[in-house]
Amino acid sequence: MNTKPCLCWLALTSGFAFSSSFLPAAGATQRAYTFKRGVNISHWLSQNTDTLTYAAPWFGEQDVAWIAQQGFDHIRLPVDGRLCLKPDGSLDEAKLQPVDDTVRWARLRGLGVVLDMHFLPGADFNNGGSDKRAFEDLALQKKVADFWGRLARRYANEGPWLRFEILNEPVAAENQQLNAFNRRMLAAIRESNPTRIVYLSSNKWSIFSTVADLEVPDDPNIAITVHYYEPIVFTHQRAPWVGFKDTMPPVPFPGRVPDLTGSIAQGHPLTLHIKTGDMLTVADIEAGFAKVAAWAAEHAGGREIYLGEFGVYKAADPDSQRRWIAAVREACESRGWGWAVWDYNDSFGVRDAKGRPTAILGGLFPR
Repeated sequence: MNTKPCLCWLALTSGFAFSSSFLPAAGATQRAYTFKRGVNISHWLSQNTDTLTYAAPWFGEQDVAWIAQQGFDHIRLPVDGRLCLKPDGSLDEAKLQPVDDTVRWARLRGLGVVLDMHFLPGADFNNGGSDKRAFEDLALQKKVADFWGRLARRYANEGPWLRFEILNEPVAAENQQLNAFNRRMLAAIRESNPTRIVYLSSNKWSIFSTVADLEVPDDPNIAITVHYYEPIVFTHQRAPWVGFKDTMPPVPFPGRVPDLTGSIAQGHPLTLHIKTGDMLTVADIEAGFAKVAAWAAEHAGGREIYLGEFGVYKAADPDSQRRWIAAVREACESRGWGWAVWDYNDSFGVRDAKGRPTAILGGLFPR
């Protein structure tokens, strides 16, 4: 989520070049990859701007080393799939080289990698889901499945340290459209990767409330991913891209919602369910997680549940950041869920602009 300029909180043919650097060393002992404690590398291979160019040199092997040293066991790597395709429909090897590098750097340090397609042709979660064509245009959907098939073949010889996430925060008009989309993408992946773990997301920005409509295929190597940023009035306080003003009074956690008169644009959807004086509590977090856990117990067949994003914008006070992060982490861990915090070193970061640990990291790994 983070600096996504949207209200996302509401509610290709044949061969490929394969590098031998992906092959495990002969006789190497294969370790277990747990995917329980992760961090998102935001704005590096996705959500780039004129000042945040694709694969800019601010992230590299030394960063992966730091991540491993903190106690993380994997990286969630958001990638803009639209940028990884050439005009003729073939894979852009130059754009995929940073992915290859990250997988190599991570594996050398015992870290897993979730290859997350943050955007795909015809699928853009920004601005209320500004592009939904991938769920509605079957010809385009076939091309997207072809892209996933090519990508999957390219990484087919990778071991269990690599997992795939079909699409970040899908925004289909109807929940059932996402189920059909997932089945088609999964079929393309399974042609070359029959046993790799693949994450399926709930609809409408991966929110908890749409998970009930998610159809789980009869495939033992599926995992379910959801995102959590509630309550937005706390996690995104003063964040301009969700319509909060920089004069917004501090919102503590746990705590009481202050008078937000003048801090939220008139008619802002948040005004429908957040009122001055409302209490924000750990119990609210637990209640949300309990509902997803109840659905999973009945419908997920023991498959992994993964909280692929959660985080707090830098405007919140550090103690409140730490408490909210700890509460969400504990809600995951008490249920055996894996998690990946948003994000590494941007405005929700576990590191600040000078590379120092933040309160977010403290909530994840109490010292």
